[in-house]
Amino acid sequence: MTKWYIKDENQESLAPLSDLRASFEHRTGGVTTLERISKQMGSSPSGFLCDDAPRAAMIAARTGLEHVENETAQPVDHPEIKTPWDMLNNLPALLAHDLEHATPLDGKVIAETIGDKTIHVHSTATIFPGVVLDATSGAIRIEEGAIIKSNAVLCGPCWIGKDCVITEGALIKANTVIGPQCKVGGEVGGTIFQGFSNKSHDGHLGDSIIGEWVNLGAGTTNSNLLNTYGDVTVTDLQGKRHRTGRQFVGCFVGDHAKFAICSLIMTGTIIGTGAMVATSVPALSPTKRFAWLTEVGERTYQIEKFLSVAKTVMARRGIELDEATETIIRNLATN
Repeated sequence: MTKWYIKDENQESLAPLSDLRASFEHRTGGVTTLERISKQMGSSPSGFLCDDAPRAAMIAARTGLEHVENETAQPVDHPEIKTPWDMLNNLPALLAHDLEHATPLDGKVIAETIGDKTIHVHSTATIFPGVVLDATSGAIRIEEGAIIKSNAVLCGPCWIGKDCVITEGALIKANTVIGPQCKVGGEVGGTIFQGFSNKSHDGHLGDSIIGEWVNLGAGTTNSNLLNTYGDVTVTDLQGKRHRTGRQFVGCFVGDHAKFAICSLIMTGTIIGTGAMVATSVPALSPTKRFAWLTEVGERTYQIEKFLSVAKTVMARRGIELDEATETIIRNLATN
């Protein structure tokens, strides 16, 4: 078996989405880049390359892969993703690829269906009465333990991950990927949830990338199109402006961010890791890491309080915050 290695790169340009995961851990279609390339190569990598020792410890803890040095990452035929909007650019093609090459599921499709594209449902998934699966424009995949509540509409291509809950009356539009253990409702389209995040209630979310452990309160809504219909410009966490070349761009939300009810997120907004937004006006663009935004102004989320909440939230899903990731979080909070 041929040894091969994968590299963690573009951390700064992918921020905040890569703050707490390797660049190859991102869910860039139905699966992560690591999962997709491993399948392409026919084996898992023999290790990963990373120039930052604390970050390497975090990645090793998350993935179980060995951190190696003085090796060369083997070139593979895969789109290079350097920015969050690169994820949006590549989402349709990568999702279509992942749906086509995914292992077929053994469950029966007990729902009203439209269209002739493939619909795969795991035998342990639950689909309530009144659900519509619209496979007119793309395939639909509903994985192990997922629950689709009454009167939800799923439009392919879309991928519903393990143990997800799609709430009553939800509209899941094309090119949406919902990672494992998410609870999602309202209107969502062209968006990736990395996993373990909640948007349980009404509100629109479009053309966005949502990290892990994010909670969007009831009525939270984002804009994904300028009134001018022009290309969207994004301001990163360092204040540098970037032309995305895209007409539709929603928001890019780092891990553990929280939004109060009826939060507003404007086109092209970046929300930093650990931020808390509870204002009646749109969130700052960008919103800094660990910013605590309320009607009285901006403060900084106290790191000990943040960690206490994060550990509580993760424990509800049976997951512990490992020491290596906690170290990275503390470093992010002080920089």
